[in-house]
Amino acid sequence: MENEDVLISMTGMTDLAGMLAVGDKQYQVQSMSIAKSTIPVRKPTTRGGVYFTDTTAYKIKASTHDLSIMPEMPKLMLGPNTDFMPILLKTTVLMSGKENQVTLVTHLTNAVNTKEKVELNLIVDKVDLK
Repeated sequence: MENEDVLISMTGMTDLAGMLAVGDKQYQVQSMSIAKSTIPVRKPTTRGGVYFTDTTAYKIKASTHDLSIMPEMPKLMLGPNTDFMPILLKTTVLMSGKENQVTLVTHLTNAVNTKEKVELNLIVDKVDLK
């Protein structure tokens, strides 16, 4: 199955959950959703010299109640940090009647935190299906 086919099959799934890996630390993700949308660029480009983006991309909105991720945020966002880290998002998805382990290599575009949770907005860079 091609990367785009995996993402297409995951788009619209409402019961996605999994683990977020940042370096050697892991955080439980209670909910996530995937959608394809436009990116505010006029032509395909490399963002921050780190990852390539086309004029459309798959975006993920993921929520975690593990607030210990907050100190990691400066290392994850491009902004003032020019050496930002990829985030691995791991989940299990039922496709063609079979459970598959999917690892999404993503980059953080922004985050919103409340007293109870952190909501991460990510762009998918690569897909690994096992």
